[in-house]
Amino acid sequence: MFKTIAPIIAVSIVSVFGLQEYLDYRKATSNSAAVQVAASQPQQQVATLQQPEPQPIYGRKARIKMDSRGHFVTSARMNGRNIEVLVDTGATSVAINKRTARQLRIILQAADFKHTVNTANGSTKAASAIIDKIQIGNVTVRNVQAVVLDDKALSSTLLGMSFLKELRSFEVKNQELLLVE
Repeated sequence: MFKTIAPIIAVSIVSVFGLQEYLDYRKATSNSAAVQVAASQPQQQVATLQQPEPQPIYGRKARIKMDSRGHFVTSARMNGRNIEVLVDTGATSVAINKRTARQLRIILQAADFKHTVNTANGSTKAASAIIDKIQIGNVTVRNVQAVVLDDKALSSTLLGMSFLKELRSFEVKNQELLLVE
């Protein structure tokens, strides 16, 4: 019988069949190490650390190189239009301005701007919208939640977490952002 315990803190106390084992995770590599407590009999227990094999990355991928300012800026295809975007993991949603919304054929009325949002430039009114399709390289996400701000409040398009959370993964390595669908 095996019981897998995911490491959460540096030292854990594991109780199996009423006996306690103290396990030190400091030698484990981040969250990828798994601890298995094997019990051949209720009175005998052995704790072992097993390193999982590195998993290859499957799926469609796109790479974005870091620019000289440390930002990830790229061209995205949104609703069939090429739009320059800044990838922003600190943004809750994809954020576009009214001009970009018109380019994407998103029709909004003044009454749609009923949400108050906080931006780096202060509070402003925003409208909710759905972008039918955002594509970067081979990576495509459909029906992405977005906010539309006034042109004065937002000069560029931010590709936020409403896009990124739909991916299998994204990571920064060697001054590149890797997106995996």
